[in-house]
Amino acid sequence: MSVAENPVTQQLPRNPQQQLAITSTIGAVVVLAGLGFIFAALPMLWMVFWDAYLVTSLGLEKNDFLSSALLIMLELGVIGALVYGAYLLLQSQKRPGVRAGIVFAAIGIFAILSFAFWLGEVLNDQFEENATLGWIILGLVIGGLLAGLGYLFVAVPGWARFLEAVEEQGWFHGAAYKGNQGVRVRRGTILGILAVGGCGIFTAVVHGFFGSERTALSADWNWILNVGDKTTYVPIGNDWYWTVPFTGKLLCIPLMFKIHILLPVLLAVVLVWFAWRVVNMPAFADFLIATEAEMNKVSWTSRPRLIQDTIVVLVTVVLFTGFLFVVDILWIQILSAPGIQVLLIDTRKEQQKAQEKAQW
Repeated sequence: MSVAENPVTQQLPRNPQQQLAITSTIGAVVVLAGLGFIFAALPMLWMVFWDAYLVTSLGLEKNDFLSSALLIMLELGVIGALVYGAYLLLQSQKRPGVRAGIVFAAIGIFAILSFAFWLGEVLNDQFEENATLGWIILGLVIGGLLAGLGYLFVAVPGWARFLEAVEEQGWFHGAAYKGNQGVRVRRGTILGILAVGGCGIFTAVVHGFFGSERTALSADWNWILNVGDKTTYVPIGNDWYWTVPFTGKLLCIPLMFKIHILLPVLLAVVLVWFAWRVVNMPAFADFLIATEAEMNKVSWTSRPRLIQDTIVVLVTVVLFTGFLFVVDILWIQILSAPGIQVLLIDTRKEQQKAQEKAQW
């Protein structure tokens, strides 16, 4: 009697680099979607809700401050919830390189999309009458760039090692490295980084690098409302958006509302994270710890001895200055004296030339 045996199918283990690529792609999409919801979708939905319900029911037409304050509170709550959810999800990912892969994948996808929309604007002028061909070219370019990014994550072993090396530096973790050592030098380094970066952000804001909302001019007829004899100038928003090509600029994808407010805040948050994270890099942290240890070995002088040594140095400098001045004048007189005349200098002419150069 023969018995039919069902073959046992064994599932081949998945390549670890492929798992890293899949996890990084999913995480990058989630991160970009979360950022888009925070900086674009949520403000847009709030504006619609404010204009459609609260303004008409409560009469808050001119209370822009209340609208902005409530939106900030709402965004802070949403950001906290999203950060906590991302933290819980990342705790289940133990594979090295996942966090770095998510960040680099998100940056790569955003860069490809930015280039695609820029290229779409260029192709829009070239294929204005043949939008189908323009979409085909644009799709091929986007597909090729995304395929190249996927090949980098899936088939290049050195890229996976690079992600693991970057993550080992602690850039995407919240834990401190030897947090109880080198505290004073670390704090000073953090303050220095914050001072330099903060001055840069403040300078950019003061000089209007991020733009600003402005009242429409008379030439901007699209932003003027004529009601009877009354003309209302509508403020032009300072928003960041992508224009979808081949739609006659009628369809846009918002990225960030009021970038002159949100972008400096975002840069400040990134600066704080960078300043704290850089002093917790293992190599740099060990250097700072060793620096503080060497500074602790220095024998600092007392206050009276410091004053005494300072006086000695200043008096010595003054005496040497006077001595060199007298010697210089003496040798000029000797070398230019009749009978020697090794150094022929007309002092008055030289002074006159120096004054003419100073005037220029």
